[in-house]
Amino acid sequence: MLKKFGLAILILCTSVIVSGTGWAAPSSATAIEVSKTPLDYNVARPLSDGAFHDGLLAAETSAGKLVFYNTKGEKAFSLPAELKPIGDFHEQRAVVKNTKTNLYGYMNTKGILVIPCQYTEANSFSEGKAKITIASTKENVLIDRTGTILIPLKENYGSEYLFSDGLALVYAPNTGKAGFINASGQLAIPYKYKYSRNFSDGLAIVQNSKGLYGYINTTGKEVIPLQYKSGGDFSEGLAPVQNAKGKWGFISKQGKVVIPFKFTDAQDFSEGLASVKNAKNEVGFIDKSGALVIKYQQKYDIAFPFKEGLALVGKQAHSSVSDGKFGYINRQGQLLTKLEYKAESSSFSNGYAVAFIKPGKAFIVSKHSVSK
Repeated sequence: MLKKFGLAILILCTSVIVSGTGWAAPSSATAIEVSKTPLDYNVARPLSDGAFHDGLLAAETSAGKLVFYNTKGEKAFSLPAELKPIGDFHEQRAVVKNTKTNLYGYMNTKGILVIPCQYTEANSFSEGKAKITIASTKENVLIDRTGTILIPLKENYGSEYLFSDGLALVYAPNTGKAGFINASGQLAIPYKYKYSRNFSDGLAIVQNSKGLYGYINTTGKEVIPLQYKSGGDFSEGLAPVQNAKGKWGFISKQGKVVIPFKFTDAQDFSEGLASVKNAKNEVGFIDKSGALVIKYQQKYDIAFPFKEGLALVGKQAHSSVSDGKFGYINRQGQLLTKLEYKAESSSFSNGYAVAFIKPGKAFIVSKHSVSK
């Protein structure tokens, strides 16, 4: 492993030329750097997904305090003693709680309170809006990023109010069945399904009372019949689905099988690649033609999606994902780090990821171009 400026340098490139005692990389190579100094870090579950958002990383310290680190691993800002951050940044806003009043507001990426703590409930922003409950009136409304009221809600839906394709998943208060509201706060797709997820690529997976899965469009029409044992989200025009025999393949938005049912597991496409498993529980990656572009490898049985040309892969230990060992590979399948990180490590976002070692210890991994 090379050393440079106190950072561990790992080279990512399309080819590495080995020659005797050394190697050479093309001038267009990209390097990833692992920070030398560890962070006092734990994933702030369930409020954070453990990744960088808007250049900031939410972390729970060993003392149990939630802080934000910047991409240099420094504490990004200090908040007044009474303000407690709640979760990740979304659309340059993060929810904070005033511990004296128990009310919620929003801060910006500089740690400045931009929407006062005046709500008894506050959700994350998505598609420019967030659902809040006004403390003084108990009114449920959607606000914009300035705090201006957009729409009053006639009903306080069971929902995280995360909008995608103009719709947010909601649940019926009595039956728990899933439906969707639109940006006007109206129930646009009735409570009908046993299970659903948010829209992706214009379609949402749904499950009926018989346990079968299919897909609806944003008008609520069932465009792909509910006939599968399981399924993933549509991404890049394809979705993984499981047939009655337990095999996985991929379908198009028209419901046509474009990659045959031959895998024991399959995940969504990302950056043109999707992870799949064979009968030996080995992980490989295919392209959208179904060709195996990163061969199956016995040392991996778990893979996360490619983000910015890199994917976290690893092997669980004793049937426990949390005890597994993980590292990052490039699109050629080259392992760029040791398999020493945990599954709580993140994918890359704007050139940065967090590699989790153990409770209270993680490293920031970054990408940059290097000359030959």
